[in-house]
Amino acid sequence: MGSPLNASLLRLKLLDALRSGDTAKVDSVNETLLSTKSTTQTKDIIQIKHTILHYSVQVAPLSTIQYLVNNAQQFTVDINSQDQDGNTPLHLAAMTSRGEVVKYLLSLPNINDTTTNLDKKQPVELCKDLTIVQLMQYERAKFVEKSASQLREYFTKRDFKNLERLLVGNPRAAELLDINGADPETGNTVLHEFIAKGDLQMCDWILTHGGDPFKRDKRGKLPIDLIHNKSDPIRKLLKAASRDQTIMDPAMNPTSSKTVSAPTYKGYLKKWTNFASGYKLRYFVLDERGILSYYTNQDDTNNACRGSLNLGFASLHLDSSEKLKFEIIGKNGIRWHLRANHPIETNRWVWNLQNAITYAKDNLKKRGGRQVSSSNGSAPLSPSKRHLLSLRRKHKRTGSHVSLNSLDSKDEDSNSLSRSSTYKKSMDSPNLGKIYEKSTLKAPGGQFDQLSYVETDNENFDFDGDEEDDEDDDDDYYSEDGSMIKTPGNKNLSDEISTVKGSLEVEIRSLLDLFSNVLKSPESLDLEICKVGSNTLGVIQDLFSKYNGLISNKDAKNAKRFDRQLEVNKLWENSIRQLEKEIASREEKLAEFEGKKKQLKKYLTSKSSAGPSTPGSPPVTSALGAGTLASEGSSESRISMINASLNTGVSEQVIENLLNDSDDEFFDADELSESFDEELTEGQKQPESVRAETAVVSESQDAVSIESDTKTLSVDPKTFEENEVPKEQLNGVQQKHKQMVETEGSFLGYENPPRTKLKLDEDDRPKVGLWGILKSMIGKDMTRMTLPVSFNECTSLLQRLIEDVEYSDLLDHAATFEDSSLRTIYVAAFGASEYASTINRIAKPFNPLLGETFEYARPDKNYRVMTEQVSHHPPISACKAESIKWDYYGENAVDSKFRGRSFDFKHLGKMFCVIRPDAGVIDVNGNKVAEELYSWKKVNTSVVGIIVGNPTVDNFGEMEVTNHTTGDKIIVDLKQRGWRASSAYQLSGTVVDKDGNPKWAIGGHWNSKIFGKRLSQTNPNEEQRRASLVSKSDSTNNNFSKDPFSGGAFLIWQAAPRPKIPFNLTAFAVTLNGLDENLKKFVAPTDTRLRPDQRAMEDGQYDKASSEKHRVEEKQRAARKERELKRENYKPLWFVKRKHPVTGDAFWEFKGNYWQSRKEHKMENCPDIF
Repeated sequence: MGSPLNASLLRLKLLDALRSGDTAKVDSVNETLLSTKSTTQTKDIIQIKHTILHYSVQVAPLSTIQYLVNNAQQFTVDINSQDQDGNTPLHLAAMTSRGEVVKYLLSLPNINDTTTNLDKKQPVELCKDLTIVQLMQYERAKFVEKSASQLREYFTKRDFKNLERLLVGNPRAAELLDINGADPETGNTVLHEFIAKGDLQMCDWILTHGGDPFKRDKRGKLPIDLIHNKSDPIRKLLKAASRDQTIMDPAMNPTSSKTVSAPTYKGYLKKWTNFASGYKLRYFVLDERGILSYYTNQDDTNNACRGSLNLGFASLHLDSSEKLKFEIIGKNGIRWHLRANHPIETNRWVWNLQNAITYAKDNLKKRGGRQVSSSNGSAPLSPSKRHLLSLRRKHKRTGSHVSLNSLDSKDEDSNSLSRSSTYKKSMDSPNLGKIYEKSTLKAPGGQFDQLSYVETDNENFDFDGDEEDDEDDDDDYYSEDGSMIKTPGNKNLSDEISTVKGSLEVEIRSLLDLFSNVLKSPESLDLEICKVGSNTLGVIQDLFSKYNGLISNKDAKNAKRFDRQLEVNKLWENSIRQLEKEIASREEKLAEFEGKKKQLKKYLTSKSSAGPSTPGSPPVTSALGAGTLASEGSSESRISMINASLNTGVSEQVIENLLNDSDDEFFDADELSESFDEELTEGQKQPESVRAETAVVSESQDAVSIESDTKTLSVDPKTFEENEVPKEQLNGVQQKHKQMVETEGSFLGYENPPRTKLKLDEDDRPKVGLWGILKSMIGKDMTRMTLPVSFNECTSLLQRLIEDVEYSDLLDHAATFEDSSLRTIYVAAFGASEYASTINRIAKPFNPLLGETFEYARPDKNYRVMTEQVSHHPPISACKAESIKWDYYGENAVDSKFRGRSFDFKHLGKMFCVIRPDAGVIDVNGNKVAEELYSWKKVNTSVVGIIVGNPTVDNFGEMEVTNHTTGDKIIVDLKQRGWRASSAYQLSGTVVDKDGNPKWAIGGHWNSKIFGKRLSQTNPNEEQRRASLVSKSDSTNNNFSKDPFSGGAFLIWQAAPRPKIPFNLTAFAVTLNGLDENLKKFVAPTDTRLRPDQRAMEDGQYDKASSEKHRVEEKQRAARKERELKRENYKPLWFVKRKHPVTGDAFWEFKGNYWQSRKEHKMENCPDIF
């Protein structure tokens, strides 16, 4: 029989003997193996002889493995031997999840659990069972503690023989112990301590066995700093050792086993502070998150750091002429000038920082994805195999303390042990079972770096036990000696499956090997081969049956657990929905009572002012501030007075109003006037003097009306033409802008009136449960959500940005006033008016593609506007609107999150508005200029009521509108939606001049009307005027004054009616996406009107819209990848990012070349994005 065939038969016989646990059979096979002489023909048999233990740890019972180890000489067994893949028996036992075998192997004195296979992985890294991971960590911690104690003892006794045996003769100890470990109390290494003692022989031994001459103590002193005599032989020894040092620190990265793990480092450097103090010594810590922090000294690390940098946004600057200095340049221009004491020390820091920067930036690119797999064995930026091995060695070392001082202390066990000792004390506690049961270690698949070694990262164990294990593991516990105990009948299914799977692989591999050799040697077919093959097939069949049974049981348990979790989720959803409905119901009732209370208060106030309406009526007073009735006497008398008053003085209409809901209540002009007058009369802040302004309002100003904005858009084609403004009414600057708009052909293509309706008459989008899709996206950025196209409306975010200028008449009107504070309230009303279009607009606009543009012009309103998507991640849209009397520009950048109960949008960009008043501007210095600049940030937006299926838009926050030219300012407060109906949509604000004096006030509701009122001192006729306003509020007349100088409240803005249009679009929004043949000749090829998915959505072709949306997005991704391959950065065509010359904010400046290029049909540079 040939050697290959003989080897295959022996392997199968060996597996059969090992699995059966029959030591006699094992001895018989072993005798056959021992009798085989080593030749080139018998190398396969010799390989089997040396790997008996490798096979046994996979298939044999523990007693058989113990038998082999106890008779190691007879079986030529080496517990640390490696097979052809570099795996030791411990590797294979951990891989097959055989916990009892792993525990036994780790108990052997000569075991080395730091050996790596050909994939550079240690046994613990191959383990799939977290229970076994903890076991291996614990056993390693005990070994480190014992070895560290021995190391300290040998150093104290100057026992060079045992030191050599421990650090050189024991590979496991050599890997796990760090000779450069610092004492936790003194901060000294053994090198520092023996230098202090002047022990030249021991210092030489330490340096030749890995001692680091650049390791500092906690005071930042190097070993050489302790020697003051320049002729000291130890000083010469240290200098010689310094010249032999490499860049790699012998103690670098002690907590990282994987070559893909984040670099960490700590130590002292000198940092430039200022010219007065120069460089000062600071303690720096580089953590695994890529954060570099510094402290005053090492003892200060428990307090807040003095400064930190995120290396993901940093760069390293080196000067070739400086060997000791380097710079770190962080975000926002932060620069750290650092200096080391030696070139080698500088190189170490630079090496670690550069690796950390690369690692942190890679993580930023991969944010949101899964952790990088640890299967890759090569380290980033590794220049050589020596570096790889160095990284591996550094990882395995613990922070063990070998200080002589701590050995002299009586409290050695509590103060100077390595971190593993702390862990051991915890393991010795009676709560050990709970510790193991409730540990929450992460799986070793992708983030094993942080949990690999107990002695260096004790926080890998959850001693609080926040999470309970699955029900299958309730019967697992640990004895007080750390041994794992399983109650009968509850063996872990995963362990069994892994074991059976490993056995199957070994059997099948061996059988295939046998049959392949049989085919090569057909003459050797005999009864023995058939018998062995038949037995093996029978074993495989049994293993498959057992394997299938285990898998079926596990699947059944998982299915049951999954179904149960679904039921729990449904219960939670129903509970939350019921709670939301209950809250909404209570809010409605509270709002109803609030309305009735308010009407009653108004009635009582009027009665108090006018006197009793019926003879004999009791006097009634009202505490308006508290909303309660106040009178003298007992409670009974107060009740009788109220009843008498209501019975005698309350009309039937008032009673009916009190019994009805007050949902339609709004903040009218008279209430605004009352509230402002009450503030002034109740002693709140008043201007010292309000000078009466003798302003003559011309008839043309009186005739200015915003009624065009309050009607549904319906334009007669005959009247739709450019709104000619007489030249004599324009000043020089206005005339210049009018000429620019005309000469650049801004209105070419807009000869026809805007459209007034969509192709669809009704919204027939497929009905999809919003909550059913969104509940799995809680906490995510909305811009990265993938939602069905039926959740979209047929507009884009670019067009939503254009809707800001719907009520541009407010800016035209503002330019007619000479009073800068009055102009400010009209600009503020313009800023708030954009939110009216958000009512009922729940659908999500299309995300613009990178480079997508949109233009819009209105000859009848004399403005043009252009916007471009200048960034995709984060999504940023830049716009520029231009008119004769104003400009409006800025960016739309939001931070969006779905928080379960609501969608939240935080606006990050700033908007700017330039007004060119007819009469010019008087700036803060008293000079007359042609125009003024305003700026503000948009308020927050939230969509609430998602769970109960009644989503509602709410805009809230403070919008600070600043006139940078005159110094006027107003903070418009948009109140957040509450339980009171009157507080919904409400806004208010006061304009103050450059000296802080209040001038004008505004109030109202951003979804309907905004009123203004001039602030003045209280006059004697104030009470009579207030009474007249109250009577006016009871009337149904809505013809409010629009004259700011009328002395009372005046209407600034009123929202246009909302016709019934699909997607709940406004009449203005309907005009945006219209495209006729005239306009099609001029728009850019990147214009939103040409986007196929959005057009299909508008036409009701929802399947086509979905497929086109996917196509254009894939096209955008392909373009991005192509730019990345070419290392090209995207640059917008029509905007460029600049620093604002007035405010200093970053903003996107319009280049100004779009409209001329459009006129000349020069759009060749536009990318193909559709």
